[in-house]
Amino acid sequence: MEGVSIDWKILVGQTVNFLILFFLMKKLVFPRFFSILEERQKTIEEEKRTIEELEEKKKGIEIEKERILNQAKEKAELILREAKEKAKKKERKILEMAEKEKEKIIEEARKTGEEEIERIKKEFLEKNIETVLVIAEKFLEKKIDPEEDKRIILRLLKELEKDEE
Repeated sequence: MEGVSIDWKILVGQTVNFLILFFLMKKLVFPRFFSILEERQKTIEEEKRTIEELEEKKKGIEIEKERILNQAKEKAELILREAKEKAKKKERKILEMAEKEKEKIIEEARKTGEEEIERIKKEFLEKNIETVLVIAEKFLEKKIDPEEDKRIILRLLKELEKDEE
């Protein structure tokens, strides 16, 4: 190894320079560097915890949102049921009122009908009284025999029946 030689002075000088540089870096640079790394690691861990907490809060909020939506849905269904019940009650009430009104109208029509029947009967009796009087007059004018009386009465009754139709 003739061409390769080690210069011990330069090697010792470089080693001393390296040791001084390493010592200075250990005292001045490494502590700051490691503290920055530790701070950075703490920040990352805190951010991870914050993210986890936020995710848990998000899940809690979603659960709360679902609960609130379900409550709102239940309330809406309850309100709808109550509205339907009120509508049914109102419908029954209206039907009852209509039934009462119908009965009232029927009763009034029945009374009017009865009054009309009574009026017609009265008119009929008045006409019949007149007819009976006419028949009596004719009997009194002609008194022939019982057979003739019978024929006259039957003829007058037939005429009355024709008038009534």
